[in-house]
Amino acid sequence: MIDTATLGIRRAYNIQKAKYFPMPDYNVSSGTQVEVTIYGKTLNDSYMHILYDHQDLDLQTVFLLDRIQKGLPVDKEDVDRLRGQKLVEGRLTSLYLSASAAKSIDESTTYIKNKGFDDKYYKDLIVEYLKQYKKAKKKDIRELLWDKLPDVLSDVQKENKIRNMLTALRKQGIIDTDSENQQKSSWILK
Repeated sequence: MIDTATLGIRRAYNIQKAKYFPMPDYNVSSGTQVEVTIYGKTLNDSYMHILYDHQDLDLQTVFLLDRIQKGLPVDKEDVDRLRGQKLVEGRLTSLYLSASAAKSIDESTTYIKNKGFDDKYYKDLIVEYLKQYKKAKKKDIRELLWDKLPDVLSDVQKENKIRNMLTALRKQGIIDTDSENQQKSSWILK
């Protein structure tokens, strides 16, 4: 139906790109048939805006951006190339639009929620909390930082980040615990 002189797949991709729609999905798992899913609407407005603002993107880059919007795996080399073009940021498993792309589509708040702040900001919050209240349990620190950490991080990653920041502050000699018993100890300024 789509194939004309073996140019059908490329043509289908170019048509979808021109309409700012997601790329077609091909399923060849049966071995005897090819199943094609062609999208007639946008899945992610951010993807559409990137295509609109960067019309000079080659088909391979658009294909990679499409895989990211669909949550499909992308090779590390390809992610590095997209990062080099400043189109995506984040960890390999949870990529999101970069700041330059976010500005062009007015999604700076989403970008900041995904990117978060540098560790110094979080550490300063912990120190200010301890200056104000003199001591804090880990649950207090968790409550202080949880909603400020990037939305891209899972709960386990957020827990690890909080633990790593507390450990770093302790190693820097800024904070310490008031007891050897971890169950009952609180964090205090040194």
